[in-house]
Amino acid sequence: MISNLLVMRGFSAANGVFTGRPWDLLANVPVPLRHQVCDGIAGLVAQTESANGKAFKWHIPLGQGGVSPFDKLRFIHSLADYPNMLVSADHGNAFNRRFQERYLMKGAFSGAQPEGAATVFSDSGLIDPAGWIGVFAVAPFVMLIDHRRLGGLPTPCRWADLMEPVYRNQVVFSGWKREGDSRYSQFNKFFLLAMSKEFGLNGMSRIVANVPSLLHSAQMPRLAGTASSPGGIYVLPWAQADMCPRRGQTEVVWPEEGALAYPLWLTVKSSHRLSLDVLVRHFYGAELGGILNQNRYPSLCTGLPPSVPAGSKLNWLGWDFVRHPATAKLIQAVSRTFLDAMDKRQTKGMRLCA
Repeated sequence: MISNLLVMRGFSAANGVFTGRPWDLLANVPVPLRHQVCDGIAGLVAQTESANGKAFKWHIPLGQGGVSPFDKLRFIHSLADYPNMLVSADHGNAFNRRFQERYLMKGAFSGAQPEGAATVFSDSGLIDPAGWIGVFAVAPFVMLIDHRRLGGLPTPCRWADLMEPVYRNQVVFSGWKREGDSRYSQFNKFFLLAMSKEFGLNGMSRIVANVPSLLHSAQMPRLAGTASSPGGIYVLPWAQADMCPRRGQTEVVWPEEGALAYPLWLTVKSSHRLSLDVLVRHFYGAELGGILNQNRYPSLCTGLPPSVPAGSKLNWLGWDFVRHPATAKLIQAVSRTFLDAMDKRQTKGMRLCA
């Protein structure tokens, strides 16, 4: 763990400049997994340092907030300055457009994806056809139904059901505001983008019309099934939904179109693929795969059976879609549509109060 505490000397938050040699490994995973993943990496790093006789420069954040090296990745223009291996649970801002065209698209990086992934993963298109990105696990977004709050309404079984007016003030997804702010500073753009891709901006707007408020996903299992529950339909990762203790009043639903698949992925410089092989094999391996599966982040490890409910599907946006230049503009349109709708709702509520 000492090595992990020292590697931050390579990054200057003051001017956003990466100093010294690049990271050997820069990794980020969802908060519930961080300590276990970090411990596993620390053991492998110790072995690597002992075998090679030199310090291994790596970092995985254990908390939240503040400036991190991940915030500066999109400003890197030189291949030599980029981390030799990147592990991420973020879907954007890992590469700027010029860097992607100059290096990623010309074979400077590899996802090192093992062959033989289970059909539930391959059928959803999670395997990158270009081979640049390797997916080692997914965070499936599902519905957590609060039957008590839903009253006598039918249980939704499809994402399309969330557009129906009957579910007005019932749909809650993740987001939060800074203290004193009227607007949400963070909200689940992945969910909104997926709904926009599936049903168009109009369909997404119909879903937003059914949203009374947003909650942090960690709060949802605590409130679902209680008298304080703000909605009857929560959209959140399976890992959080499965934690809800009030199973008499609540139910986890995998939509018929498939749970929304949010990938946990890695990429490694082709020039460092062999030297980092022990870490690549670790992320695709059974030891970490077992931890991921136990925590409801289904692993793509080929040596383990897929840990998704029998007969269920995954729904991924698609690599061509997320890489298309027009998608960035769509994200802006989605965000603007959501914020405008919430602003109108707040104004209307204030007028009613007056």
